[in-house]
Amino acid sequence: MSENTQAPPYNTVTWWEIPVQNLEKAQTFYGAVFGWAFQPFGEGYVGVLTDGALIGGLSESGGDEVGEGVRIYVNVADIEATLKAVEAAGGQLKTPRQEVGGDMGWWAHFIDSQGRLIGLSSMNPAA
Repeated sequence: MSENTQAPPYNTVTWWEIPVQNLEKAQTFYGAVFGWAFQPFGEGYVGVLTDGALIGGLSESGGDEVGEGVRIYVNVADIEATLKAVEAAGGQLKTPRQEVGGDMGWWAHFIDSQGRLIGLSSMNPAA
């Protein structure tokens, strides 16, 4: 490993995938909510990028796989603003901001445009 390459931290999520029924619809939704960009990786799969860094993927799947994907929590600066973006993009609020406790920040859940439960987290208090 070169001097400029840093190993990922231990005990953290370093990759994730979300199974979706419709890649185009999912890209529109997640692009609107988080500002993510996408890079095709063959048929039925796109990489998710933020600030040019590849952080995860969306895989086009059908049937029972959709809705039972990995639950992720996306760290955001402003939970309420993100939930407004979720609703504007066709998603819905599931659980409003809740305190984790022990000065560990806050969390919320939403349902995306295709029915998946996604979590948000933030160390920032409500504005």
